[in-house]
Amino acid sequence: MGDVLCVVSRRDNRVLAMQLIYAYETSGHVSFDSLWMDLVDMLGLAVEQYDFAKSLACGTLKYLREVDGQIDGMLIRWNFSRLAKVDLAILRLAFYEMLYCENIPHVVTINEAIELGKQYSSDDSKRIINGILDQLRKEKCVSVTSGKS
Repeated sequence: MGDVLCVVSRRDNRVLAMQLIYAYETSGHVSFDSLWMDLVDMLGLAVEQYDFAKSLACGTLKYLREVDGQIDGMLIRWNFSRLAKVDLAILRLAFYEMLYCENIPHVVTINEAIELGKQYSSDDSKRIINGILDQLRKEKCVSVTSGKS
C-alpha cells in the first residue's frame, strides 16, 4: 500500500501561517527560513501541503512594515504595542491577505481571522479583529470605487 496523502485545509494553512508570524515576533525576528524548518521538523509536516501557509507568512513578513503601518493607522484609542501578540499575528496575516492577495475575498479573510481569534486568543479579540478588518474592508471598497472613472 502506498502512502496516503491527506488534504490539508486552507484554514490549517492559515493557522500555521499565523503561528509562523507569531514565532517571528516573539523570537526577536529570527530568520523566516529557520523558523519554517524548525516548525516543519517539530510538527512533522509534509511541507508540500503547506505551500499556502509558507506563501502567506513570507508575504506578510515581506510587507511587515507596510502592514504594521496600516494596522497602527486603524487603531482608535488604542496603542499598537498594547495589542496581544496573537491578535497582532492574526491581524498581520489578515491585512496582508486583504491588501496583497486579490484572489482571496475579503469576507473569507475576515471570517478566517475571527475564527483564529476565537480559537487562539481571548474572548474580546474577535470583536477587535472584526472591527479593525471591517474598517479596512470599507476603506478598500471606497478606494476601489472612487478610483474608477
